Amino acid sequence: MSRVAMVNLAWGFFMIFMSGCGGAFVALRASEAFISGPITPQWETVLQASSHGHTALFGVIHILLGLTIPYARSSRSHDRLKSLAIFAGSFAMGPLLLIRASLGPTLSTELNGILMGVALSCALLGILFHAIGLLSRVSFRS
Repeated sequence: MSRVAMVNLAWGFFMIFMSGCGGAFVALRASEAFISGPITPQWETVLQASSHGHTALFGVIHILLGLTIPYARSSRSHDRLKSLAIFAGSFAMGPLLLIRASLGPTLSTELNGILMGVALSCALLGILFHAIGLLSRVSFRS
């Protein structure tokens, strides 16, 4: 297995671990809100919960990328670019989303939102190019 594939596997499992740790904080905040009164989803709580779920999902995407790299038709440099692109999405839905949650719904989040959009676009392109690389190995001849 290539080094790029192994790094994706390790990073994916690390992200799932970090998401699980973050989920404990989200659950604690939800418990406090439930005990103190009516549950009203607040900006920070909603975005933290979203970050928790999306970070776990990006961890799974990294694992899947690591497992399927040997089957895609692409060079090592393209594998690295795809990995970096998906890492950008992981960064957007992890730390950048938590930063956005802590800033609150103000205009100060505009730059952060632009960075998140660019990073998520890179991630989607990385996933698309990997899917194309996998499909290029499929023969549709009878």
